[in-house]
Amino acid sequence: MEVYSIQNDFLSIKVKSSGAEIISIQNQANQELIWQADPEVWNRHAPVLFPIVGRLNGDHYYYNDQKFQMSQHGFARDKDFEIESQTDSKLILSLEDDQESYSVYPFHFKLQVIYQLVKDTLQVSYIVKNKDSEQTMYFAVGAHPGFAVPFVKGLSYEDFKVSLTPKAARSRISLKDANIDLSQEKRVDNQDFNLTHEEFVDDAIIYSLSEPTVITISSDKTDHKINLDTGNAKFVGIWSQYPTQGDFVCIEPWWGIADKIDTDHQLTTKYGINTLDPEDKFEAYYSISFK
Repeated sequence: MEVYSIQNDFLSIKVKSSGAEIISIQNQANQELIWQADPEVWNRHAPVLFPIVGRLNGDHYYYNDQKFQMSQHGFARDKDFEIESQTDSKLILSLEDDQESYSVYPFHFKLQVIYQLVKDTLQVSYIVKNKDSEQTMYFAVGAHPGFAVPFVKGLSYEDFKVSLTPKAARSRISLKDANIDLSQEKRVDNQDFNLTHEEFVDDAIIYSLSEPTVITISSDKTDHKINLDTGNAKFVGIWSQYPTQGDFVCIEPWWGIADKIDTDHQLTTKYGINTLDPEDKFEAYYSISFK
């Protein structure tokens, strides 16, 4: 496994080749802003989710009358990515289909993960390419960055809050046994909340998105904050481990979502799935700013 570093005058980033996963973000004061993957709580930092987001109902799907098994969030997070290019402030890693991936996901693809620093902001892009000249591709992609909270010494987890901008009513999607229950979807006028571990007793807090949304982790006791702009994401999940507790919160822009509880298991009709024409490409993007 290789570890790659990029930096500028504001931030330094470390990314490992395994999963193209961010493993460290530090600011000028050398404060660590990424959860450090305590194996007793949650052993990841910021996995890349592909070619599914969330859990398949029964951990399987059908495509062309063939059954395929796939675990939660797909396989990209556990695959080695190749480096395509690197500068002081930009890194491009990529993953392509192979015999192993084709056995569980019968598509020829290329996934590029691009990290670029612009002042105090990390811009992240996922470019998905359908390499097949005839077959339509079905996929989801998502981000799962875990932020260390508190990220300022002397403060506690409960000193922080999560807020969404712009202020608007949003549709909240409920989970039942890791699958979504659209019968319980409801409009929520105010999505802001104070951080407590008990907030995640029912798993992730999930919203449908109709516009770019900035999700902020902040405290009245410090001027420092984290802003995640969801870019062109269709959904966002906010999550931390429960009942096991760790001092982190994940803000997860998604282009796809877990199966419905009443799914027909067909990949082509999966709720939230993306389609990509032969030899076409899709770009997902979001950004994180550290103030």
